[in-house]
Amino acid sequence: MAAGDITQDLMDELGLRLEDADSVKFTPDAKLEALNKSQLRLCQLLHDGYLTELEKVDSDVDASTQGIINLATLNSGNGVLRGAEGIIRVQVNISGSLLKWATEIDLRDIKKTQNSFLAGSDTNPLYYLFQKQITILITTYTSTTANVFYLQIPPLMTTSVDPLINPSLRHLMLDLAESDCWKMDNKHERAAVARNSAFEEIKVLNERYTIPEGIGTNNRK
Repeated sequence: MAAGDITQDLMDELGLRLEDADSVKFTPDAKLEALNKSQLRLCQLLHDGYLTELEKVDSDVDASTQGIINLATLNSGNGVLRGAEGIIRVQVNISGSLLKWATEIDLRDIKKTQNSFLAGSDTNPLYYLFQKQITILITTYTSTTANVFYLQIPPLMTTSVDPLINPSLRHLMLDLAESDCWKMDNKHERAAVARNSAFEEIKVLNERYTIPEGIGTNNRK
């Protein structure tokens, strides 16, 4: 299957749902835009456990300026899905020679780190998330880099780029896109049916998801 074939299949399926296979009411570009919006919306609504296909790491990110990393610089400048909530883990390469996992702390606990026993250091690296930034707390910042693990914003689908999300979730993306298109066509009852169908299943999926004991890296999820 060539790149973009899945996207085209989704556009065709959306056309059938809208009773517009010949693109009379909705142009191919309009359908593609609706699918891209629904893909992003779906990813924002689903539990992280369903989004493993979106997991990504940026390696050797400069952290030499007081350990600050702007989220907007990650993912080739496209940012992180859901901002700070999309950060999974941070691994610090202190001075380019000491690789250690950093422990996330809540900003409300920052005062506790002023205690010499709990302070962030080269042997006990910490980090917190605030104002669209990661701030790493260590002792030596010179030549320090970080490997940042996060959920990426899904790339835009095109006729040559397919969606990254799990195939089992694509029908939900179609439901949301269908709802948006019906709204544009002023068919609000049909829009509500498609939207409610998606939301009900998303709710069930999120409620069912549990992380097996001992698995998982981000205690904020």
